[in-house]
This record gives sequence, structure tokens and C-alpha cells, in this order.
Amino acid sequence: MKKLTAHKALLLLLAVTLLLSACRSSDESGAGFILDEYRGKWIILNYWATWCAPCIKEIPELNALAKSGEFAVLGFNYDEKSGAELDKEIEMMGIEFETLKENPADALSLSRPEGLPVTYLFDTEGKLAAKLVGPQTEKQLRDRIASLRD
Repeated sequence: MKKLTAHKALLLLLAVTLLLSACRSSDESGAGFILDEYRGKWIILNYWATWCAPCIKEIPELNALAKSGEFAVLGFNYDEKSGAELDKEIEMMGIEFETLKENPADALSLSRPEGLPVTYLFDTEGKLAAKLVGPQTEKQLRDRIASLRD
């Protein structure tokens, strides 16, 4: 077996590093959220918690919007639960829209909400269009998006 010279070892290390960095996803934040997956649709991002009565009230409204297929409706558990505990809370809340496993705040340049519920609206290009505090209805969200489109 040939000996690996320092020069060849350095080149090999560089090649492996480049190969691994090329495999990295387009999510530069490391948060696991890739905005490009939703490009072309309005995004409705809702932060919720099981202890938040207004959150519980608005879940059916968000479910209806998700079922329509017109919008990308995403949720995130404010308490950052994960695994089986998160799955249990999703079931308990009756959430039928996609729930993100990792907080998208860093990827979207958002600060942690100070209160709940809070819903962010992102346009079809992924730009923040509105921050809505308090429970929302399907009609309110549709009307707000319609006004932002104009």
C-alpha cells in the first residue's frame, strides 16, 4: 500500500469537504425549514400551544384553509415539543395541517412571539406580508390575504 503524502492527504480532505458541503440542503439556517418548498403559494404560519384557549378556537379555521389547498398552512408548537409528545398534542388539538418539527423563526428572520396565538402571512415570493396577533377565522385570513394581493 502506498503512503499518503501530506499534499495528497490535504487534497483528499479538501475533496471530501467540498463533497459534503455540496450535499447540504438549501436551508442555510440549519433550522430544517426550507422556504423554497412553498414558493408560489401564500404561507400561513401559526404558532400554537395546548394551554392557549384562543389557539384551540382557531384550529378548525386553519384546518379549513389547509383543506382548501389554496394556501400552505403550517403550524409550530410554541412550547417546542417534539416526538411522541408533539404527536399527542397535535392529535389532542385536532390539527390537520402541517406542523413543523423545528422552529422556522431563524430561517424566516422572525423573533419569538411574545403572545399567542400569532399568525404570520408570507406572500408567494416568501416575503413577510403581515403579522396577526389573536385568533383568526378562515374569513379573516382570506380577506387579509385578498387585501394584501391588491
